[in-house]
Amino acid sequence: MKQQSFFFLFAALLITVSAFTQNRYSSKSFQITVAGTSNVHDWTSKATAVNVSGDFNLSNTGVEKINTGVVKIETKSIKSTKNSDIMDSRTYSTLKADAHPQISYVFTKLLNVQQSGSETIMTVNGNLTIAGVTKPTDLVLRIKTLPNGDLEIKGSRKILMSNHGVKPPSFMLGAMKVGDEINITYDIILKKI
Repeated sequence: MKQQSFFFLFAALLITVSAFTQNRYSSKSFQITVAGTSNVHDWTSKATAVNVSGDFNLSNTGVEKINTGVVKIETKSIKSTKNSDIMDSRTYSTLKADAHPQISYVFTKLLNVQQSGSETIMTVNGNLTIAGVTKPTDLVLRIKTLPNGDLEIKGSRKILMSNHGVKPPSFMLGAMKVGDEINITYDIILKKI
């Protein structure tokens, strides 16, 4: 009888392990855009050096769980879409790039998971560090498993620069003032490693 019970327990364990496969991924491609406003015109910058890594539990229906996740952006890789050296210089000064060369987001916990067709929508919490100041920040991730096995993660998040101790910059002796709120948009492709 004990041998039979052991067999059923072992079989149940195998089924559980095969239903959820843990996988590590890293960035294959990315588009991370930071957009904001000013009293003169709107502005947009893009991050050009980004490293994303994560560990996920997958099933036949898609991503079931995030175990770990880290995003690192080189602060001086953020470039104005207007190719403005002056704008970039102000951005680096505002973000204290010399003292804090990286912006990071480190996953801490999974808050919610919903399935919407082929897409998994996850709300996660993590620590967002900008200019050396770390704040807990929720993100909504729209995750899709691509035909080749890569994962695509999309979303956006509005934040206030002042929450991270960052004073929105001004230009032309204060004639142009940048708004406190910025919108970060991300579209990241992760490959299995």
